Amino acid sequence: MCYCCDDTDEAVDFLVNVLDMREVMRNPLHPSDGSLLGIDGEIVSGAAFVYDKRGPRTSPSVEVQEWVSPTVIGTPMRDATHVGMQSLGVAVPDLADTLKRMMAANCTIVADGRTDWTDRWVTVADPTGTLFDMFEDATIPVGESRMRHLRITITDLETSLPWYRGIGFEEVARHEWTSGAHVGVEQADASASIVRMRLPDEPCEVVLTQWNNPRSHGRHPEHANQAGLFRTAVGVDDTVRSYEEFVAAGWTFEREPRQVELSGTKVPDMWICFLNDPDGVPFEFVQRPRSAFRP
Repeated sequence: MCYCCDDTDEAVDFLVNVLDMREVMRNPLHPSDGSLLGIDGEIVSGAAFVYDKRGPRTSPSVEVQEWVSPTVIGTPMRDATHVGMQSLGVAVPDLADTLKRMMAANCTIVADGRTDWTDRWVTVADPTGTLFDMFEDATIPVGESRMRHLRITITDLETSLPWYRGIGFEEVARHEWTSGAHVGVEQADASASIVRMRLPDEPCEVVLTQWNNPRSHGRHPEHANQAGLFRTAVGVDDTVRSYEEFVAAGWTFEREPRQVELSGTKVPDMWICFLNDPDGVPFEFVQRPRSAFRP
């Protein structure tokens, strides 16, 4: 999941020292061709890759991307009913202790409630305004955390589900929310339909949320330097082959595969390409063979 900001060190410090994750590698600030991300001309950017303490072979990562030129624009998503990438779900062994540390780090509690699959759900805005859905899981070792989900508001489940199934996600469970208090929707008769999905060999879920009352509205931001959570990536064994197979099956991509270099890291040059879900949420195919990222 890509977290766009104007200060890598500040965001990484929060993830590592408050949420008990760890930085694994960093691609330093450098100029590059912006067309890779749909931006005309040269950009200056860099990224740090943060995982929970299970490490790269098991944990998903947060790609903390710092924008220098162009600068980061807008503000992170705050309205739960607005279509797009909303928040990162994180479980911790002691929620009260973590919330105390988050408040000391200038975070803000946006909402606090319960759902039919969590005992307590606290939505917190970090110092940049990016949202985190916080949960307690006493089975997690002290001093660690677990990235559990990416919450995405969508317009229509019947439109989105075939798309997500098509790129490999499988359904985990369905839920009906009769309150939005836990995510900051205070309307008394708020309701939403939820489908939780995940890739077959990944622990992290996407939580697709269709708001029925009030209705989901808008579209995901379209600029790659948008503040907050902007895009997400899934690993494929061969990007070019996957691209060709999907195109032959009628899928539309934003850009053709490109080879990129992650300077400053031990990751070999790899191929990536981009496509959007039905609501404009950017997904990235990244050439990360399973043989390299599983024990």
